[in-house]
Amino acid sequence: MRRYLSAVAVGLFLTACSYGATEDRIYRPPGVAAAEDADGGEELYLRDCAWCHGRDGTGTARGPEILTGTNGPAFMDFVLSTGRMPLDDPDERMVRGETIYSEEEIDELVAYVESLGTEGPDIPTLALEDVDLSHGMVLYQENCAACHSTTGVGGALTEGTATTDGGPGRRRIVVPPVTKSTPLEVAEAIRVGPGTMPVFNEDVFDDEDLAAIVAYVEYLKNPDDRGGASVGRIGPVVEGAIGWFVGLGVLLVFIRWIGTKRGDE
Repeated sequence: MRRYLSAVAVGLFLTACSYGATEDRIYRPPGVAAAEDADGGEELYLRDCAWCHGRDGTGTARGPEILTGTNGPAFMDFVLSTGRMPLDDPDERMVRGETIYSEEEIDELVAYVESLGTEGPDIPTLALEDVDLSHGMVLYQENCAACHSTTGVGGALTEGTATTDGGPGRRRIVVPPVTKSTPLEVAEAIRVGPGTMPVFNEDVFDDEDLAAIVAYVEYLKNPDDRGGASVGRIGPVVEGAIGWFVGLGVLLVFIRWIGTKRGDE
């Protein structure tokens, strides 16, 4: 009898150890493992998206609904092609990364989510030939440069309140560069306003305005630096500081050299 009880105890102990070793794998990061196991937009959605956003896109306690507002083909294509979705953990922030999907899989996912009855805009159709680049520059400077900088390199915007595991806290809001985005990604971001970015719909920017802004962003990737060195295109503050320190430094060295020469005479 004792041997039987000992065997049962050992079995229960090993089972507990096995459970403890695999407990953290109950939640599989969506879309990260076994990407080849799903075929078609519906299967991809049910495997990688439904756990957070619900089978019908109406959301769960782990993720918001994806049917109303600007949610739609443009938004879905944007977050998937830029690697912002899927997240490894529902509590993570959306940041740019490498997409885990092929273009065909993205198209299938976008089509399936659209079939659920989304309200957001369609994927923009861009015509960048013969656009007015100067018009795009004016629109970009008036509406985009305050956050993404005049050179498109982004930067730290401000601090905001964020809830963490330890309670309310502060986090910096960093505006991403636009120069790392494709023309379509820029157009989609303008139309849907991801994150804290405002939404610029067709009532604000028509298709001609949209194409002009996108073309100007493309220009910012490789602008004509007629003023000399680009200095990383960080902005006028850095350029001015370099001018002061380098310029004054050279001037002081020159003055010192002149003074030394006159002293020797």
